[in-house]
Amino acid sequence: MASVLAAFRSRPPLTAALLVLLALIATTDERSFGVIPDGKEMLSAGAALAFHGELGVSREFANAVPREGGDGFSRYGLGQSLAEVPFLWSARALHAVAPSASSNPLLVLLPILSLAAAAWGVARAAGSLGATAGAQLFSGTALVLATPLWGYAGSDFSEPLQAGLCGLGLAAVAAYRETPARRNALAAGVLLGALPLVKSLLFIVTAPLLASLALAPRLQAGSAAEGRKRKNRTETVPPLAPALVGAAIPVTIWLVLELVRFGRPFGGYPGEDFSYPFLTGLLRLTLFPNKGLLVYAPVCLLAAPGLLALGRRDPALALGLAASVAAVLASAASWWAWDGQAGWGPRLLVPALAPLVLCAALGFGMGRPWRRLGALLFAAGAAVNLVGVLQPFPAVYSLVATSPPQPITAGRAAGTRYEVETRLDGTLLATPAHHLSLTPSWWPPMVHTRLLRERRAGGDVGARLASGSLGLMPPLAPRLPENPSAAFRQGTSPFAWPFWGRSWFSPQPGLEDALSLALRDQATRDLESGRPARAYATFGLVLEREAGLPQVETLALAANAALRAGLGKEAEGLLSRSPAPCHPWILFVRIESGEDVSGCVPPHLHAGFRASAEAASRRGLSVSAWERETAEARRR
Repeated sequence: MASVLAAFRSRPPLTAALLVLLALIATTDERSFGVIPDGKEMLSAGAALAFHGELGVSREFANAVPREGGDGFSRYGLGQSLAEVPFLWSARALHAVAPSASSNPLLVLLPILSLAAAAWGVARAAGSLGATAGAQLFSGTALVLATPLWGYAGSDFSEPLQAGLCGLGLAAVAAYRETPARRNALAAGVLLGALPLVKSLLFIVTAPLLASLALAPRLQAGSAAEGRKRKNRTETVPPLAPALVGAAIPVTIWLVLELVRFGRPFGGYPGEDFSYPFLTGLLRLTLFPNKGLLVYAPVCLLAAPGLLALGRRDPALALGLAASVAAVLASAASWWAWDGQAGWGPRLLVPALAPLVLCAALGFGMGRPWRRLGALLFAAGAAVNLVGVLQPFPAVYSLVATSPPQPITAGRAAGTRYEVETRLDGTLLATPAHHLSLTPSWWPPMVHTRLLRERRAGGDVGARLASGSLGLMPPLAPRLPENPSAAFRQGTSPFAWPFWGRSWFSPQPGLEDALSLALRDQATRDLESGRPARAYATFGLVLEREAGLPQVETLALAANAALRAGLGKEAEGLLSRSPAPCHPWILFVRIESGEDVSGCVPPHLHAGFRASAEAASRRGLSVSAWERETAEARRR
């Protein structure tokens, strides 16, 4: 045991990664994986890659890019979907052994391992730049446990993967400066070049860090008597070609995927722009409480002295780090959705966290006063972010989505072109989700803390929340939907300490399973694209996972697929299992099979309903496509 402890003490990056991994395993609520629409879309694209070697998703996603054939493409970077492939394979293998076992513990390992890798990478980079063992340990653990990243450990967003690639990329850049070997340059190129695969905008992080390699002096270690201090010594560095070759591999993949999906580079966000007032966005993302970086990650205050110290020794790297952080800040501050919408803290600033905490590690090592300040800032950041871990943000956003808009001042709403409306009397109303970003009395850590209090009290949490028990001004009064989402149920359930694997030990019926969601969307895509036999087979897997609680919609889709695949008896058997035999989706399939459904539809509506379903069937629309078309007609 003593030798093991000694090994960890002598390897601060490994120790930091292990501590982070243990903390995440002990606090991650895996039920948050697969509940945000953006994450579901990336997960479905991952399932297409994993199980069919394809790229498509269904048109159930409102922002999917349509293509001929009835399906579409995810508009998001495919890096997250690619990274999910091995975890989807493992979830599918688990399904073969235990069809109803939750897949979330396996899929949530992607963000957990990404964050542990980020911790190792930043600590390793700090060591290469001469930081003490304590500063290395500080940087690795602080990057995750004292910043908003902790709140994304159970999320299906790509932020953990972004942080992991950035942290490992910085480790390779710093290693290249310590030992300018071709392998370090190649690794830096591959890792940083992969960032745009996750999110195209992240070229603004990749470019300055790779450019710093071309200008860098080597940091030469001093004598043994000088301990961990470093001296600068300019030497001839190897050509930058290995880094560029390494970056060219993922960048080429990115370009091909952009052209295949959108027909041009940077085509995933049409009509979206950098229109938010820059100074307002900058203040809201740095100093103001609701989304301010220095509120959620106060350790970043140490980045300023650390960057200045690095600038005196290695101005090229200091400039590269500063440029990458500035680019992220500038782009997020002026982006029309500057707050990142659903998310914990300043979500769009996550790519800047690794460079900032790396600089903070150098500031931490400047002496005892700086170490004491660093410890205080670490504790403050951990306290703020812990409430975002124990009460994950997807449930909060699901709750506020059911609440009515509330008044907001013109000053706070200035520059916002979404989620704000004007009454006839001129009063401005903002959605509760936007109040979480703009209204100080709705400071998210306080909202999360009060929701935790209600959940800890047990009982009918939803009823108390509907009566305004959170005590916010303006009030937040979520209403219980007729069919509450999994995230809503999570937010109104009694509190239980989250940890990795909980859903295996205490399954909670009604909560979403990530693999089921991905398989269902892929089956829907197959049905709408004219592949009913493959759709029927995949819906069979989904129904196995839903076990004794099959969803009516899944049964209807599976029956629709079976009927179109020529499996009439199988379709009839699926329809008979429906707990709601008069559900509109069930009736659609019954009409398509030639049955009389007049007993389920009022006489004055029967003719219109039947005509709508028959017309959709003649056009080859599936029950899901018919529903979307009907809903769109009602909105018009």
